Amino acid sequence: MPFYRHPSARAVRREDRQRAARRVAPVAAAALSFALLFGPGTARAESSEISRAETLLFMSPHLKELQPPSRLHYAFHKSGTLETGFSDTVDIDITTGPDGSRKGVVRFFSGKRQIKYPEVERAEGNPVLLFYLEREIREMSRLTGGQPNHFRQRIRTALAQSAQIKDVDIRFGGRTMRAQQITISPYDSDPNRERFDRLATKQYVFTICETIPGVVYEMRGVVGAPSGSSADEAVIDETLTFASAGVPK
Repeated sequence: MPFYRHPSARAVRREDRQRAARRVAPVAAAALSFALLFGPGTARAESSEISRAETLLFMSPHLKELQPPSRLHYAFHKSGTLETGFSDTVDIDITTGPDGSRKGVVRFFSGKRQIKYPEVERAEGNPVLLFYLEREIREMSRLTGGQPNHFRQRIRTALAQSAQIKDVDIRFGGRTMRAQQITISPYDSDPNRERFDRLATKQYVFTICETIPGVVYEMRGVVGAPSGSSADEAVIDETLTFASAGVPK
């Protein structure tokens, strides 16, 4: 280090650091959201490569075309033979934070079913993915008695290593739109699957479409009818589907 550094040099370096911080903030916010979902003990090493599925779902600026304040409205439906089904709604309000960045505020279900989730600061990706998966993880824990971190890790591994991605067409608002569908089966190779065998075939399907506000069109978790069963109805079939976008009331 030089014995003496001119004050103006320090000022230039400080400005450079501030500009760099502004450039990386959106990426850092996305990475933080990703880490929050998968929790302690499941974070990826910095040197590991981010998969295409992870990039599409968690590291992409889904909200860039939204002008705050905006509300993304989703319809939830649960059916299946395991439990009584129900329908409800999820709202994601995108507002402007004190620093001018986007902030995500969620109302996940209504009445007695409502789940409290924290606000997402500096939101770039659509927070509905994080909240949907967090509920899924806790539902698997509730139904099986397993640890939430186990299910986090299995979903994390599947997204990183075995996700299937394909192009599909969706219908929305009377229009046909091109979309991408990301499918994972987190428990297919789970060494502990015998402990929750009736749910071990659970599959998640994420459908994203750049034309849809907030990009995320649908999230689905399904456990099909048991092999050899005469029943056609799934054991569990839950979907969270984009319904509309507007201004919060």
